[in-house]
Amino acid sequence: MMVSYAQFRAALLLVALPGCCFADSGQDAIVKANALFREGKLKQAEVLLRSASAADPNSAALHGSLGELLLKEHNYEDSVQEFGVATQQNPDSVEYNLLLSEALIGWKHYRVAVDFLNAVRAKFSQQPQFHYDLGLAYYNLNKMNQAQGEFQEALRLAPKFVRAEFLFAACLASTGDPTKATDILHKLVKEDPGNPIYWATLGQILAPTGGSNAEAVQAVRRALALAPHDSHTQYVAATVFVQAEDFADARPLLEHLEKVDPKVLSVHVQLARVYSR
Repeated sequence: MMVSYAQFRAALLLVALPGCCFADSGQDAIVKANALFREGKLKQAEVLLRSASAADPNSAALHGSLGELLLKEHNYEDSVQEFGVATQQNPDSVEYNLLLSEALIGWKHYRVAVDFLNAVRAKFSQQPQFHYDLGLAYYNLNKMNQAQGEFQEALRLAPKFVRAEFLFAACLASTGDPTKATDILHKLVKEDPGNPIYWATLGQILAPTGGSNAEAVQAVRRALALAPHDSHTQYVAATVFVQAEDFADARPLLEHLEKVDPKVLSVHVQLARVYSR
């Protein structure tokens, strides 16, 4: 039940970080890049910030702003480089250090992210986002017990941290407490009924428990209605349909997923089961 990084960092904004002092030219570049970003001109903003940071290589603010833009563009490798420079120049910055960890996670360097975050734990352990990022890195390494502990700590520090709550529930489902996980997902779908990931995950958790297939099917149908073209939602729904022996609804979803990515073995396995029935 991996949740992609992009589903939980979908709204990054380029902002000037508070408390920083910039040279006038650097500040101007950041302001102009912000305007270009808002206009959807990401490449122009990138060129501007690269030029400004080359002219003023000691500006942590310019490297940080460029790193944020590159992170938004999913250029994780270059983003890591920029945040690396920014953290060297401003090692006590919460923003730069945590954004560096998120860039590493986006780049799928999960072990490096874990090692980095543990190295700076003493500085940032009171930040809920620190524990969320570390939990996310552990989650992607399939270290569910460690991930669960970090999400739990994030929630202790920030009880309304919804992303941490969602992944805490996913960890609970994986570590043998589906009842508590289901309770959390019921709460989340009530608070945000338009979120397809919540509905899909609720269905995914309910399906294996037995006796709850009707609710599981209802949940994934709701997810499909909200995100009919999302491959993850389609796969979860098809899996739940197969478990509920609703092969007629599972078949078109699995056939579509097979065409989208013929290399996914689990799709072939489920489709073979459908055909056999």
